[in-house]
Amino acid sequence: MEDLLKTIERLIPLNDLKTKSPEEIVEIIAINLYNKENVNITDTDTFYKLPEIIRDIILIINFDTEVSMQGILGYLENTTGLYFKDTIHTFEKVQAVEDYQILANIEAVLEKYRITTSALRKNVNNQALHQITDFAKLHGHEYLKLAEEISVLADNLYVYHTERNVFDFLNGYISRKRDSFIDELKFKF
Repeated sequence: MEDLLKTIERLIPLNDLKTKSPEEIVEIIAINLYNKENVNITDTDTFYKLPEIIRDIILIINFDTEVSMQGILGYLENTTGLYFKDTIHTFEKVQAVEDYQILANIEAVLEKYRITTSALRKNVNNQALHQITDFAKLHGHEYLKLAEEISVLADNLYVYHTERNVFDFLNGYISRKRDSFIDELKFKF
């Protein structure tokens, strides 16, 4: 438990969880998430020990970062894509209904083609270090139809539509869950 507490505090000091606004909590975690000492935070052994609300914040931050930088296909083939099912569930929990449905539809496309994010990641891991490639070269031309269907769906994500912001939903979720989360931490530690 002591290690878990240290892991949480590397992301956000416990006092900040009590006193900061939801927006500030997300900002603090976003800044600290990519620090060197948190490099293994998304390793499954560590990640699933974190409290649910912290995992949900991380999933949305990572999703937003990857999709903004590399698009949905880059996200799906990256290590963060290995948490795609968890991310879909998080969008549902924070009540980002439109984006949840889009992600669920993307998951259905992956299932239709019998492709997993693990398989996409394996192809990435098998390429040469610093190799520059595109999706078709990396995964094969048989993946082009899959990529096209996913890209069409992803064009409707909040990232490309300023009238919706998943962080508004995340902030509301944090507001609703914060007190029970703090009580849980007091009980555990």
